[in-house]
Amino acid sequence: MGIVELPSVDDYWAMTRVPQVANLMSSKRFRLMRRLVHFNDNTQIPGTVDRFFKIRPLFSFLNTAFRREPQTPKQSVDEVMVAYKGKTAGNLRQYIKNKPDKWGFKLFARASADGFIHDMVLYQGKTMLEAHGVPLMPKQRTLGATSQIVTALVNTMPPSPTTAIFADNYFTSLELVRYLKDKNCRYTGTVRDNRIGKPPLKSIKEMEKKAVPRGTCSYVTSDDGILALRWKDNKIVTLLSTDMGVEPTSSVHRYCSETKQKEEVSCPAVIKSYNSNMGGIDKSDMLVHLYHSPMKSKRWYMRLFVYAIDVSLTNAWVIYKRDCKALGVDGLSLMNFRIQVFRSASTQRPVMPRPRRSSASQLSLNTSVHVPQPVRGHRSHTPHTSVRFDLSLFHAPLYTTRQTCKHCSRKGRILRSNVLCIVCKVHLCLNAERNCFMKYHEAVG
Repeated sequence: MGIVELPSVDDYWAMTRVPQVANLMSSKRFRLMRRLVHFNDNTQIPGTVDRFFKIRPLFSFLNTAFRREPQTPKQSVDEVMVAYKGKTAGNLRQYIKNKPDKWGFKLFARASADGFIHDMVLYQGKTMLEAHGVPLMPKQRTLGATSQIVTALVNTMPPSPTTAIFADNYFTSLELVRYLKDKNCRYTGTVRDNRIGKPPLKSIKEMEKKAVPRGTCSYVTSDDGILALRWKDNKIVTLLSTDMGVEPTSSVHRYCSETKQKEEVSCPAVIKSYNSNMGGIDKSDMLVHLYHSPMKSKRWYMRLFVYAIDVSLTNAWVIYKRDCKALGVDGLSLMNFRIQVFRSASTQRPVMPRPRRSSASQLSLNTSVHVPQPVRGHRSHTPHTSVRFDLSLFHAPLYTTRQTCKHCSRKGRILRSNVLCIVCKVHLCLNAERNCFMKYHEAVG
C-alpha cells in the first residue's frame, strides 16, 4: 500500500483495484485483522504512568532490535513528527510549525548519518524518560529537560572514545556539553545565545552589521577544551563543540544578492562537520515519506503502528545498502526493496477474486444467451405471462452465474441458483431440495 497511494484504504478493492493487495486478502478480512490488532493488555492500564501504554511493547521491541545493529561513530539527535490530525489522543498530539507534518506525535530519535534510527523516545511530558525505561543518574537530573533527552539516548550507545553526537539548538547547552565530555563522548551542536554562558565572543548585533563580511568567524576555547564559535552565514550561527576545531578552514558557495551570483565564503571545519553529520533524522524522515503506508483509524496508536512498519523497512534498506556498498554491487532502490519484502512475506496462496455479477461473459458455457444483470435499487427482470406459461416455447435450463431465485426468494430469505431459463431469462432453483424451475412455469388454476 505504501507504493501505490490511494485516498482511502477501501479503494484498493474498489474501482481502482490494486491486484497485489486485493488478491492477497479480501477487504472484509483486512478490516477484521485491523480491528483485532492490539499490542498490550488493557487491564493493566490503571496505575501506569506510561501514556503510550497501548503501543509501548512494539516500540520497546524495535528499540532493542535497532540498538543491536552496529552503530557508526557519528550520531545525530533530533525530533521526529508522526503525522496525526485526529483528536482521540488528547494532548499527546503535538504541534510544531516548522515541520512538514505540523500535527502529530513527537518522537526524539538518535540516528546515523545515512538515516538508520537506533533509538527512539516517545514524548509524553514529564514521565517521558521514565516510560522509556532508561534510568537517569542523579547528575543527569540536574540538566535541563531537553539535555536529559540527549543523555538518555546516549546511554543506549556502546561506550567509545570516537563517538560524536550532533544536535541542534533545541537540545544544546553548556552543561550538556560538559557532562558528555566527562563521559568521554564528543559533542557538536548549535546553541541558543542564552545557553552558551558568557564567552568572549563578538556579539550577534556586532556581527550582523553590513561592514562585517560573510564568513567572519569569532571563536574561543575554554580551559576544559570546549570550543565556542560564532560564524556569519545568511544568519549568525553560534555553536559549541568538543569534537572539531576551526582549522582547517574550507570554502562554501553562497548566493550574493548584490552581485547576483554565487561567491566563495570561508567555512570553519566544525561547521562543515556539523552540516555533514546532522542530517540523519531528516534523511530517515525523507525515506519514510517516500512510500508512506496508509492507515486511517479512530484508534490513535494505529498511526504509530504504521510508522513502526515504515521505519523498520527504511532501516532494513539502509543496512542492505551498506552491505551492497561493502560488496561493490548496485542494490535495489527503496521501492523495489519494499516490493521484494512484500513478495517474500506474502508466501500464502493468494485469494482469487470472486466472479462479479456484472460480468455477463462469465457463463460456464459459451452461449449467446443474454442474461439481464441485476441493478441495485431496481426491480428485477420479470417475463411477461404470455412467455412464462407458453409451453410451446423451449424453456430449457442453462448453468450460468449464481443469482437470486425468482420463484422462492422472499425478503429476509434469499436463495440463489446457478440455473437460468433461457426463455424467461430468470434464475430458478433446480436441485434435490427444490424444483422451482417446474413450479415457476406451471399456470395456477
